[in-house]
Amino acid sequence: MIAPPALMRRRYLPSSLRSPTGHERLAVFGLFALDGVGFGSWAAYLPTYKARLGLSDGQLGIALFALVIGSLVSMPAAGRALATRSTRAVVLAGSTSFSLTVPLVAFAAMTLGNMAAFTAAALLFGATKGLIDVSANAHAIDVERDGGGPLLSTCHGGWSLGVLCGATAVAGALKLGMPPLLATALIAAGLLGLTAAAHATLSSFDPPKTKGQAPSIRPRGRLIPLAGLAFLGLFCEGAMGDWATIYLADEVRATASAAALGFAAYSLVMMFGRFAGDRFVAKLGPVAVLAVSGLSVALGLGIALALRTYPAAVAGFALVGLGVSNMVPILFRSAGRGADSGAAIASVSTVGYLGFLVGPPLIGALSQSAGLSIALSVVILVGLTIAAGSRVVADPPKSASDPSSKSEERTPHVQSEATA
Repeated sequence: MIAPPALMRRRYLPSSLRSPTGHERLAVFGLFALDGVGFGSWAAYLPTYKARLGLSDGQLGIALFALVIGSLVSMPAAGRALATRSTRAVVLAGSTSFSLTVPLVAFAAMTLGNMAAFTAAALLFGATKGLIDVSANAHAIDVERDGGGPLLSTCHGGWSLGVLCGATAVAGALKLGMPPLLATALIAAGLLGLTAAAHATLSSFDPPKTKGQAPSIRPRGRLIPLAGLAFLGLFCEGAMGDWATIYLADEVRATASAAALGFAAYSLVMMFGRFAGDRFVAKLGPVAVLAVSGLSVALGLGIALALRTYPAAVAGFALVGLGVSNMVPILFRSAGRGADSGAAIASVSTVGYLGFLVGPPLIGALSQSAGLSIALSVVILVGLTIAAGSRVVADPPKSASDPSSKSEERTPHVQSEATA
């Protein structure tokens, strides 16, 4: 086996990336970061696209809804594809197509200047994002099974880091006056470079043996409570993502810059919480970490809503960010530990993504009638519910007589030179 390069032995890399399979793990981390960079660039350019097309908030909402529809359609399709193809093949196809749609959106908005074209590009962008979301999580779980300990939380931290890098790159391009089509083309070139590096490094894992039976992409059995908790976890994340700065500005009376700084604190703590999450899961177990995560959300938001001062709100939101950080990785890992990990992750992530979408408008509707503080109290109840239901991610007892224990393993049949 080729020894990992010096970079992987340095202490500033998360421990989950400094294992004997460090090349493979770093490649998977890079694919999550790729996903984040593409999404961060999309989000940062939305005001530019809106202004170029002269869209109202309602018209922009149509394009955003198209992105959601694309994701919701492609996630179950990705689960079906993973039943017959290796995660390596699907994630590389997803990352390539996703990278190409980044400049496609800019072309539709800035060159064609057409609302219909922009909406179609957003639909395609969402579809390719759903494909990489499911397949990257499934491949990360396969790498975990192949040895070296937990990885998924660190990878989700890579996504958060990618969002930050993508938004920063766009901010720099706007500052320099670079045309969006050129900037997104350069971003896409970098993402395709990451995909090429992953192509040379990722192992290929055999698809699960389903005995000729197509896997269901609807949550069944133990996936039902996992999907329910994923819905609640992403409900929290979506609600905080859209309403944290509004709370700081309207209820705490913070300035716009101070409100943005408070949200940055939430985002940074969430990112670093993900980087540390795999270590905590390895030491404490998924049940304990998920329970503490739910309690952290409830305690943090309770402090912010009760004290209603800027320092208390920022500190409270930081606790919420810490709590939110590892919920989804833990739930996805638990969903993917069976034979059909791709289909399981697709079913759980699709339901979870619905929570991400439902959260913000529900909070808005409750705020309209009862006030924002009362509306956000729902998130406290959600955090407590997640903590109470944390036992659903417990590892089932292993039985030597269980005939399914061997069939549930997915083993690599081809290894790249970097990991051989």
